[in-house]
Amino acid sequence: MQRMGLCIGVKAEAIADYKRVHAAVWPEVLDVISRANIRNYSIFLREPENLLFACWEYHGSDFARDAARMSESPAMRKWWELCDP
Repeated sequence: MQRMGLCIGVKAEAIADYKRVHAAVWPEVLDVISRANIRNYSIFLREPENLLFACWEYHGSDFARDAARMSESPAMRKWWELCDP
């Protein structure tokens, strides 16, 4: 198991929408994340800096391959488009 994370900035005007959509993540997105061997995925928002810190546990053996598979999912691509910070 590997612990991974990332930090990105979010536009101030996008914060309310970001919170709204993440209050009810689509089941298809959660399924894609799980099939990519990702567990315990959490996102924290630091305000007023508007920084997102995401962290997760990766339980697979080839993260690049699993990430590529996630990007092939129509549901995940639509979700990423919706959540573009």
